[in-house]
Amino acid sequence: MALNNTPLAGQSLSVTRVPINQNFATIDTAFNVDHVDYNTAAQGQHNKVSFPTQSSIPAPQAGIVQLYSQLSAITNQPELVFTHQAGSTAPTAAQIVEFTSAGWANPGWTRLPSGILLKWHSGINMATLPSITINLNADVPGSPNFTNVFAVFPASVAVAANYNNVIGIQQIVGTTVTFAQFGTLNPPAGFGIAYLAIGM
Repeated sequence: MALNNTPLAGQSLSVTRVPINQNFATIDTAFNVDHVDYNTAAQGQHNKVSFPTQSSIPAPQAGIVQLYSQLSAITNQPELVFTHQAGSTAPTAAQIVEFTSAGWANPGWTRLPSGILLKWHSGINMATLPSITINLNADVPGSPNFTNVFAVFPASVAVAANYNNVIGIQQIVGTTVTFAQFGTLNPPAGFGIAYLAIGM
């Protein structure tokens, strides 16, 4: 007798008692996965939320947002994905966002659940260069590509006490940025720059 097909019309209690009892035991076992036990003050709440990795990618649906796990093509590990509803007005790059993968290093990157992409790099040698042009999509190995760069924030590192040149952005063209030194002093040996880039 199938547990999910009990009781049926016309069946007696003597026939269905055991499978009904087994049904409740099965339901209790299933409920206890990630949940607080029944008959406790916190019943109905979660201990944690577990996301099995999906073998096929769920399709976006109208009026529904989705959170699920998929095997990442970037990290080759299960990662969480947020999907906007079908027909969302969000930019294409933000409609389906794998937001727990990242490059945890320098240079590195991460993506926010909104779809915003951050990239950084510190220690770029600029000691003898008046300017340097960097392709943000090639500078951070293994990172997703920017389709749009919104802002880049430069900083100088290992600056000598008497060095007061200003490091700034000379231009941003597509996904490349040119950093330049504005001033008259020669940069010290080992002078470097860092940046944080924000885009999508």
